[in-house]
Amino acid sequence: MNAPARRIRVLLVDDSPLIRLGLRAALEDRADIEIVGEEGTAAAGVAAAERLKPDLVLLDLRLPDKPGFAACREISDRLPTVRVLILTSATDERNVQQAIAAGAYGYLLKDNDSATLAAAILQVASGRSVLDPTLAGQVVSLVRRGPELSAVDKIKSLSFQEQRVVALLTEGLTNKEIGEQLNLTEKTVKNYLATIFDKLGIQRRAQAAALYTEAQRESL
Repeated sequence: MNAPARRIRVLLVDDSPLIRLGLRAALEDRADIEIVGEEGTAAAGVAAAERLKPDLVLLDLRLPDKPGFAACREISDRLPTVRVLILTSATDERNVQQAIAAGAYGYLLKDNDSATLAAAILQVASGRSVLDPTLAGQVVSLVRRGPELSAVDKIKSLSFQEQRVVALLTEGLTNKEIGEQLNLTEKTVKNYLATIFDKLGIQRRAQAAALYTEAQRESL
């Protein structure tokens, strides 16, 4: 008999007890997700992450002691294997930029349903980036270096192989999966991404995916 799949261990950090209760209700019946703790402040969230070492921290940006960005950065610096997924009602484009810069693997709005939330948790836990689709255009506007270059121009500045890598990244594939698709080693894919990020003036996979998506829209 095959052993049951390991559940993704999730820590909730949100200052609202009602929100945390709702998140538990939305996820408690999932066989692949386990809520291992919850906190209501940034400091307590960071301490709990260090103590519990979850796979993923579901983190709000608006916390009473300090911004969620600070907590995200601390968790990312101290616990590089723990991934952070921002879950917030904040839609300002600067919040998206700061979250990505702080090390968040994903940014999701609270008005999504439980199925979308669970899917995002699974994606982030597997090493993929998640960006709320309603915010993609905002992220693109931030990663452009100047108004003279469109998203299409940015993507066209990449080599053919680099464009293929970004296209597969946008589909949510990991470095290993991209390598399998293109017959490349995982290390080679990582090197490609470093070059791509440098050419596009970005730092995160979510930014590359948003830029590629916008380029596809502009091409229609």
